[in-house]
Amino acid sequence: MTRMLLVRVLCLAACVAFVSGGTTVGASPIRQLTQTSASNLRPVWSPDGKRIAFQTNRDGPYHIYVMDADGGNVRQLTSGDADDRHPTWSPDGKRIAVDSGSDIKRDIWVIDMASRARTQLTRSGAITSFPSWSPDGTRISYYVYRDGAMDIWTTDADGGNTVQLTRQLASERNNQCTFACHSPAWSPDGRQLAFSDGDHSRVLLMASAIGATPSPISPKDERSHFPVYLPDGRIVYVSEFVTPDISYTDLWSVDPRAGDLRTEVAKGVLAQGPFELSADGSQLLFASPRSGNFEIYAVTLDDEGKAALATRPDPVKPFDATEPPTRRVASVDPLRDPTVYVVGFAAIALMLGGLALVSRARRTRP
Repeated sequence: MTRMLLVRVLCLAACVAFVSGGTTVGASPIRQLTQTSASNLRPVWSPDGKRIAFQTNRDGPYHIYVMDADGGNVRQLTSGDADDRHPTWSPDGKRIAVDSGSDIKRDIWVIDMASRARTQLTRSGAITSFPSWSPDGTRISYYVYRDGAMDIWTTDADGGNTVQLTRQLASERNNQCTFACHSPAWSPDGRQLAFSDGDHSRVLLMASAIGATPSPISPKDERSHFPVYLPDGRIVYVSEFVTPDISYTDLWSVDPRAGDLRTEVAKGVLAQGPFELSADGSQLLFASPRSGNFEIYAVTLDDEGKAALATRPDPVKPFDATEPPTRRVASVDPLRDPTVYVVGFAAIALMLGGLALVSRARRTRP
């Protein structure tokens, strides 16, 4: 049976599937936090979990809004003619970094939450987007698309000491940073960055320093995206599989400290994203078009769901790029079982219209 490709999922620290009209297992019922005629996208938790920043075009261009965690007390943070996107909180919750501008020129700005003052960090003359704070809040990474090539740069949080880390990460022929790219992922100690190679769609790992050489941590014959660090140093990512009859993603985890060892977490996941897990691991946040336009939703994990976050799948499978993955960790038929499951540590997957396949507590083997 042919299934629509609903891929573009951000791996985080749980696996959630949502099917309209279903129930929840391991979590409370899904709560709708916004209700507008506009698109509400890229919701992100504040570090203390009390606020949510997001982008919305309810007043024309995309601007950044902030609301309380329950969807109340909505206030507009940015305004004007510029298009503001991809908000990300500083680790102390006092600032938000965004990319702002137009379709042909964008730069990274930082907004002070108390004064709402805007500080421009970059003046690249190009498309600069997807900011990401280092864990200690001293540096920000981002993508720059210029002259047909896209690369990762970093800058100090005050705009000084700008450094280009990659050279032609993605070409104009295969620029992946329309939606597939997400902010580079910092390791918990801030010493490394994980990201997707736009030309070859591989997950790469690189030291966050000048002159570092990226090293692949996913096979060259897979289309791998959305690497995210877990607090214990593991990386989770998705790999795409596409044939004329079916399209889906597999979810993998890898421990870069252990060499070429990776674990297949879930096989055959049709998904759309990205998604956010709160810092305390209790709530999931995502945007969905289930009501006709994109609105923001949240799910609170119960004890079962929280316990699932600590699950470490095993055994760890030796990495072998010449041997396609065959071990199915877990699966569910979404057409027969329209239920929300919170399972494992690996990913958040939003399933739409009954077309979904997601990991489940019950494990099966071929």
